[in-house]
Amino acid sequence: MAAARHEDCETQPLLLGVAPRGTIEGDENPAENAHDQSEIRSRLKFIFPALAIGATGDQTIIISSYGRIGSDLNELDKTAWLATAYLCTTTAFQPLYGKLGDIFGRKACLLFAFSVFGVGALLCGVAGDMRQLIAARALTGVGAGGIITVVSILLSDIVTLEERGVWQSYVNMVFACGAGLGAPLGGVLTDAIGWRWAFIVQAPLCALAIVLISILLPPRTALQQENNKAKLAQVDFLGATALIAFLVTLLVFLDRVSTAGAGWEPYLWLLGSAVSLVAFLFIEHNVTSNPLTPLHLLFGKDFLGAYLALGFGNVAWYGVLFYVPLLYQAVSHFSPSLAGTLLLPGISSGIIGGLVGGAILKRKRGTGFRGLALGSYPLVTTACVGVAVGAGMFHTGVAMASIIVVMSISMFIGGLGNGGGMTATLVVVVAVAAPEDQAVVTACVYLYRQLGATVGLALISMVFRRVLAESLVRQLVGVDVDEIVRGVTESLDYLQHLPAETRKVVEDAYGNACQAALLVCTALAVCAIVHSCFIKENRT
Repeated sequence: MAAARHEDCETQPLLLGVAPRGTIEGDENPAENAHDQSEIRSRLKFIFPALAIGATGDQTIIISSYGRIGSDLNELDKTAWLATAYLCTTTAFQPLYGKLGDIFGRKACLLFAFSVFGVGALLCGVAGDMRQLIAARALTGVGAGGIITVVSILLSDIVTLEERGVWQSYVNMVFACGAGLGAPLGGVLTDAIGWRWAFIVQAPLCALAIVLISILLPPRTALQQENNKAKLAQVDFLGATALIAFLVTLLVFLDRVSTAGAGWEPYLWLLGSAVSLVAFLFIEHNVTSNPLTPLHLLFGKDFLGAYLALGFGNVAWYGVLFYVPLLYQAVSHFSPSLAGTLLLPGISSGIIGGLVGGAILKRKRGTGFRGLALGSYPLVTTACVGVAVGAGMFHTGVAMASIIVVMSISMFIGGLGNGGGMTATLVVVVAVAAPEDQAVVTACVYLYRQLGATVGLALISMVFRRVLAESLVRQLVGVDVDEIVRGVTESLDYLQHLPAETRKVVEDAYGNACQAALLVCTALAVCAIVHSCFIKENRT
């Protein structure tokens, strides 16, 4: 079986997101299909800049600005929702884009995704309060889900398995470059003209991406456009609605339960989440004829190890990227631009990790996924431990330069591991899946990746807020503790109005809370290592 699989991979491209007959976007003309593949392949390198313009920068362009955004809107404790709302809609809509791409074509879906992304970014920039901003971030996530998924499917439409690892590393490199530029750029914009421009500037960039895609991707044929209405009726919108309900109610539960004295009310949200999950599973198994994520693929033993390794590893690294800038700004009073710049060692080293991982997979001719993952995720774990140690060094008399060195080296190591691990786990599901299942498992692997980031970040945020509140209550005596807890969870600027002694206690509490959050990231990274052991490289 393995030999036959390998021979197939040498002679024909992977046709992800397409009908089993093996044509791009359902085209029944093989000659035209081959011509389209060749044309797209020759233009792919020019499409990459458009990809970098999109969701790449957005994921990090505001990471260094969370503290300022929360302070300006007086709801610092809600800033984690800016990430979780974005990830929630990204998670829910990624499987839908796999189906819609088959119906309307890769080009149409990419153009729609970039349009929604740009509108969402613009609305983020003009939001009047935190609720409006969170809603706009959710809309932005709808577009980002399409960009991420359709690009991966398009890539697998036109490259062989042996090349998939290398091309995936190129995509990772583009995403890492966009993310690397996003962090300091967002900080610079925040310092210079305000955080709103970190969002607004993305709208014209998305317009440029739309122009590039319109020119560089070939249009669909008339044959491909037939029967779209009938095909659209087969899309599992009911399952997608149940999935969104599950995610939203679970996230609200994690948000409410993190508040001391919340009582029993959060557990009603947990009950709602459980009901929504059961409804989603029932719909996928018994109701829809074309499930969003068939359960035998969503929970298949051939894929589950890779799914979970990617999910745990992704959230561990995302948590580091989220809390390290907050630590620098809250405890050391660094500007957003400097805090964003200090993320560069970790973000840029992801380029190296992705390229090395892709080269290893190519050298092994489409094998070695488990070994690459097992070599990568321990680096992410090491990085989480390193930044947690660095977080504990603040206000201990250690020179700030030494702390930055420890944190930066740890971030660099983690970026290497994240790049290699992501390449291994994304590509292995393509290698293992049957041709007719490749579109679905691609959507499933991104579902696990984003689901892990969405729920995991909410869990990490819950730990952070609990530890922060408990530290303040324990250490502050003879003052209005409730007022201080409220103030520091609403705005970083509040710290500047506190007496020096009280401010030091609050900064120490921030450091303790960030360290606790980073230790949770460490545990999640260990889970990624464990699940990497169960990655399967051959189809059974």
